[in-house]
Amino acid sequence: MGMSLSRKAYRQFLNEIGVPFGDRKENGGRIPRNAMYGNWLWKHDPISFQVGYSEWVNEEEYRLVKEGEEN
Repeated sequence: MGMSLSRKAYRQFLNEIGVPFGDRKENGGRIPRNAMYGNWLWKHDPISFQVGYSEWVNEEEYRLVKEGEEN
């Protein structure tokens, strides 16, 4: 079964990678270091979350198409 491209899957993906260095409060950003990055964006900055989600879906769909062409 293929990977889910749901918003929940994107949130989980972001939570796994963690808060980027430049977005951490201690580095002048706005997000606490220990925050779950995906959950924080989804709740506090839904526009950025949606933009990132749309780009992620496009990249994953493109990757799946390219993998299909190679097989």
